[in-house]
Amino acid sequence: MTSWIPDLSTTNTPRYMAIADAIAADLAAGRLTPGDRLPAQRRLAGELGLDFTTVARGYAEAQRRGLLASQVGSGTYVMDPGSKEHPKQVKSDTRRNGPADFSMNLPPEPDDEALMGRMRAGTEALSQDLLSLLRYQTFPTDGPDREMALRWLKGVGLTPAADRVQFASGAQAALAGILSVLASPGDMIACEALTYPGIRSLCSQLNLGLMGFEEDDHGLDPAAFEAACKGRIIKALYLNPTLHNPTTRTLSLQRRKELAEISARHGVPILEDDAYGHLCQTKPQPFAVLAPETTWYVGSLSKCVGAGLRLAHVVAPERNASMRLARVLRSQSVMVSPIMMALASRWIEDGTANEMLWHIRNESAARQKLAAQHLKDQTFRADPDGFHLWLQLGNGWTSTAFVSQVRNQSIGLAESNAFVVSGQSPEAVRLCLGGPHKRSQVDTALSVIAETLSNAPQDVATYF
Repeated sequence: MTSWIPDLSTTNTPRYMAIADAIAADLAAGRLTPGDRLPAQRRLAGELGLDFTTVARGYAEAQRRGLLASQVGSGTYVMDPGSKEHPKQVKSDTRRNGPADFSMNLPPEPDDEALMGRMRAGTEALSQDLLSLLRYQTFPTDGPDREMALRWLKGVGLTPAADRVQFASGAQAALAGILSVLASPGDMIACEALTYPGIRSLCSQLNLGLMGFEEDDHGLDPAAFEAACKGRIIKALYLNPTLHNPTTRTLSLQRRKELAEISARHGVPILEDDAYGHLCQTKPQPFAVLAPETTWYVGSLSKCVGAGLRLAHVVAPERNASMRLARVLRSQSVMVSPIMMALASRWIEDGTANEMLWHIRNESAARQKLAAQHLKDQTFRADPDGFHLWLQLGNGWTSTAFVSQVRNQSIGLAESNAFVVSGQSPEAVRLCLGGPHKRSQVDTALSVIAETLSNAPQDVATYF
């Protein structure tokens, strides 16, 4: 490690920019050379008399410029700005060197060359039949794409008849189609008090009301659900029961059975948004198994393979319901992309999809360990199989003030009010640990978040 201490006395630029500028100037002057290990951020903050987050932001700005590279457990190293190689021969990915936006809930991206090779082979194979994939087409119940969909659904314990399965261009499109089948403008849909923002947007667009039920430690309150069913207040219940977005909670089997029994007794459909179902290795049975006659199951590839793979599998309660949904989906989008369908089917068939799923699980677990280390003094909910966490704020922080503060360090988080349907918005944020960011970026961001939380809002430095 070098004893590098930048001279910031000759500039009036913001301190974090001055640090990045000093790294560039000292590298050009030969006072720093590629491969030098810079002082730890906390140590440099003490030497300069600055707030830790200012130094963290300066290092992040230098990394964005291609001047630095970080490795978890190893440190921060000076790079040759004309080189794309880390001084320790770790390949640099320019997509991953920008601001740390952890507000979008995306799975960690693979960087294993063998896995990347398999993914590329799958996409290259599509070129052999590209013209046919550019045509309008249908996906028959006895075709290979349906067969691969049924194989993938077995991974969450579902074995539906092929004619109950439909395809949609992602979970959001699937949910829009199902809501159009089940409800009319002015109807009420029930959900948890904290829920996925996408269902809020859809209900607003379709002129549907949204009723949020209170939750306990096991999830949504069955008594509240049954009361609404008896009063004929609601048309359907929307649930994200496994690795819930945003709280990470997974409903217990007992709670699922209680809600499924109420649904079946009153004939009130359940919309089971199982976006994270494949990730959870100890998941209880889905609602589509417990109450198949009233459950609409939606499982997509966005969270367990990649968000750009816009394909969702929908399991309808019975064949006629499946046909009604098919008509709605055709009117909304004509068909799912044949290219996306072909790629998904190939990756499921040759095992690439499962390998990507295992990568996401393993990388998520490693990042959750980092989060547990950095946030050991904080209150948060997380699951080792998931790639997001729900962080309760203390020390006088509001979610708005905290999100604004860490945004100054180029870190994006999701405020709690984005998820609230009913009740008071908690002072909390959702933090995604995935996306295009390297593990080292996640490590740095978690350090900044923990350091910021350790100070009261009035004690945090303002940046000039």
